[in-house]
Amino acid sequence: MNEMPGREPLPAPEVPDLSADRHRELRDVFMQTITEQPQRTAARRRWALIIAPAATAAIAAAVVGAVALSGPKAGVAPVPGATEFVAPATVAIAPAGAAGPLLERIAFIASTRPGTTVGAGKFVYVHSRVAWTGRVGDGPGKLDPVHDREIWRPATKSVDGQFRENGEMVLLPDVVPNSAYADLPTDPDALLRRVYAEGEATFGKDDLSSPEDKAFQYLGEVLSESLLPPKVAAALYRAAARIPGVERVDDAVDAAGRHGVAVGRVDPRGERHEWIFDARTFEFLGERSYLVRDTDLGKAGMLTGTTAVLKRGVVDKIGQTPS
Repeated sequence: MNEMPGREPLPAPEVPDLSADRHRELRDVFMQTITEQPQRTAARRRWALIIAPAATAAIAAAVVGAVALSGPKAGVAPVPGATEFVAPATVAIAPAGAAGPLLERIAFIASTRPGTTVGAGKFVYVHSRVAWTGRVGDGPGKLDPVHDREIWRPATKSVDGQFRENGEMVLLPDVVPNSAYADLPTDPDALLRRVYAEGEATFGKDDLSSPEDKAFQYLGEVLSESLLPPKVAAALYRAAARIPGVERVDDAVDAAGRHGVAVGRVDPRGERHEWIFDARTFEFLGERSYLVRDTDLGKAGMLTGTTAVLKRGVVDKIGQTPS
């Protein structure tokens, strides 16, 4: 499945910035610029640890100091049980089993849910709790405190989007519009061909990620910060079941401390990426990633990323939240 026909590239998601994390994110942009590589930005930071030479990081930090954006505090109402949750540094490595039956059940239930229309000129709003691990040079990886993230994704390409983290409001001039995700094929095989192409285009070519890994992570990007029609959502889950290496995990915890059942995949670096669902309703809760074996990045069980989706909806303008 390494060669997938029918490539029709979509714009890639925008890369987020965080106050402490903006140093890391703009450092990455700086590194891309000095190496003259095509810049494709992503809506959220990839879960894999961020590694850069210390000297380059220092230069990038100076760049950040000149261009960092600021904005109002998030002003998001606390979610019961989530505010107090502190993500652990390590997690138990859960055993995995066959994911196909679970994903088929999730797909069927997704297909029966009512759809939400995202009209022209509207924005998809998603409020999440997030934390990722970063590392500079040879220093130890460290997980961010769990914090709020809000994104306003435009319905179409006609306007820019924005996101807010740690009190910073950041413009997303080239963000993928919700329509690009909502218009994905409803046939799982056709969607999978598209996803393999988009995963390669979004995450680039490297020796540390397989095509299957990129496809699974691309689907995670689509799933986390968009509103999908029921038939597209169902096709997404059925396409995920066709990716080799996708497994079921019976217990996983999101960034709000909620337990659920998960499907995940271990990438070539030894990092498992999981999508977490409510075990009763099969609503998508969030994501988690951690090392399943000792690597040069850290010890087995080290948590490298955690998210929790708390609210989705459609709003008329940036800065507005659903009632």
